[in-house]
Amino acid sequence: MSSIFKFKWIQTTFGILTVYLGMMILAACMSETELDPFGECEGTVKANAKDVSFFYEPYKNNQYVTKADTVKFSEFTIYMRIEAEVMAEASSPSNSFGAAYALSCAAIFDFQNIKSITMELLEPYGNKPAGTDISNLVTTHDGVKLSDLKNFSNSIGQYRLSIDILPAHQSQLKTKTILKLKNGSDKIVESTSPVLLTN
Repeated sequence: MSSIFKFKWIQTTFGILTVYLGMMILAACMSETELDPFGECEGTVKANAKDVSFFYEPYKNNQYVTKADTVKFSEFTIYMRIEAEVMAEASSPSNSFGAAYALSCAAIFDFQNIKSITMELLEPYGNKPAGTDISNLVTTHDGVKLSDLKNFSNSIGQYRLSIDILPAHQSQLKTKTILKLKNGSDKIVESTSPVLLTN
């Protein structure tokens, strides 16, 4: 008889711990003021930039287009992505269980180590020769020229870019982008767009 009571006590204890753990995980992922669990995360996260990369739209056949594809210039979009390395911070007493993002929310980074970002042409593009610094002709989705982009706080680490240059028909945008860090080092990436059709 005592063994039966002992077994039921263990089952009850395990059940309570499971429920409590589930509630703690949910509380860590969602705050009371966060009504949209799939929106942006609350607050910013201090981070360092590790690298920079590019991808292009349109999105076709379940993947982004590459330099091997041909697309209409009117459908062409450039995205710059900054890879973030989150800086370790002490846990807040009000959230001692541990910090977690909401269920699919986009983390907002406060990049600490970026000095500037520049872009130059590796090959002629439109009326610009190879070697041209086009940073003042590249604009982010916030309307800021790449040459003027100095504030990297409140960033999701991804920027939609537009370039104020009309390319020649059936040409490609080939660029070298330099992510300059405050410690004096550079992250350099070369990128080639799909073939662009302007006619």
